[in-house]
Amino acid sequence: MERLSEEQGIRRAIAHYVDGMRTGHVETLKRGFHEQAILCGYLDDHLIAGPIADLYAWVDANPAPAATGDPFACEILGIDLTGRVATATVRERDRHGAVIDYFHLLKIGDNWSIVSKLWDSES
Repeated sequence: MERLSEEQGIRRAIAHYVDGMRTGHVETLKRGFHEQAILCGYLDDHLIAGPIADLYAWVDANPAPAATGDPFACEILGIDLTGRVATATVRERDRHGAVIDYFHLLKIGDNWSIVSKLWDSES
């Protein structure tokens, strides 16, 4: 039963990411991430790396799929859990195509927070 509860907490953190990206609400995104989280990945052949604030700025500056009607969907492909650390693998699809995200999460107190997001285009 404990593992199920932990996975629900991990899924809740990922849901904050998904809802924030879909709606463009930065405050919703922030609920899923640790304040010192980082991101690193590729858009086509362009490497993007930086603090989580870069994602917040990008979301704030671009129209959200919920507002434009553009497609946006995420599917959790797997969760690996060891004590207070976890990885969630997610397929994310939007108008640019599909990427695979690797979210690294840390349990702090009773809550799971994303501490890093890595991604690349799905081949």
